[in-house]
Amino acid sequence: MKPAKKKQTLQKPNSAPESKLSTYHHGNLREEVLDHSRKVLETKGVSSLSLRDIATDLGVSHTAPYRHFPKKMDLLQALVTEGFRELTEGMDRAWEHSEDPLEKIKKAGVEYIFLLLKNPRRTELMFGGEIYVSGDPISDELRECGKLAYLGMYKIVEYGQKSLKLKNSVPTDTLMMSFWSGVHGFAVLNERKWKQIKSKEEEETFRKEVDQILEIMIEGTRL
Repeated sequence: MKPAKKKQTLQKPNSAPESKLSTYHHGNLREEVLDHSRKVLETKGVSSLSLRDIATDLGVSHTAPYRHFPKKMDLLQALVTEGFRELTEGMDRAWEHSEDPLEKIKKAGVEYIFLLLKNPRRTELMFGGEIYVSGDPISDELRECGKLAYLGMYKIVEYGQKSLKLKNSVPTDTLMMSFWSGVHGFAVLNERKWKQIKSKEEEETFRKEVDQILEIMIEGTRL
């Protein structure tokens, strides 16, 4: 009599992809889409952003990102909102940096310049481009975050004027816009130079140049 064969049990396939999808379905997908979109935006440009491609890259269904961003413009507005939120945080750091009004505004300049240098394509969207010419309504969240970023810089310049360190012969918003335009222009013109930095020594030299430029700008706004 032949011995009975042992009953074979089929091993379950690797469940890792399922757990990954499960994680997304528990609320992480929106953040994953934003994070990956920011990388695509900075490396390939806004024209290369596609919700279907992002879904493929993340290993989720093509329809999954649309639950959070019904169309591409919603994704772009979310990226810009994120940018203004980070700018507001930078202005808050500048405000807390020092009691000296001139040090506050210098720190604000540093925060803005390096935020732009690290996210140049996103900054382009923040202050122009597709979002404002598409005809789509601007979300309330984007408007609010943009306003808070503006007020963060405004408060610093106003404090300098009230402390009699910055010119008060011109309106606060005009003086602020003059300074803001200067730091924005410097960052835009030096994006390529920043990307070509290969060593800590080169970065240190560049940061010293930033400090010098900011001192020149601030000198022009002082009483």
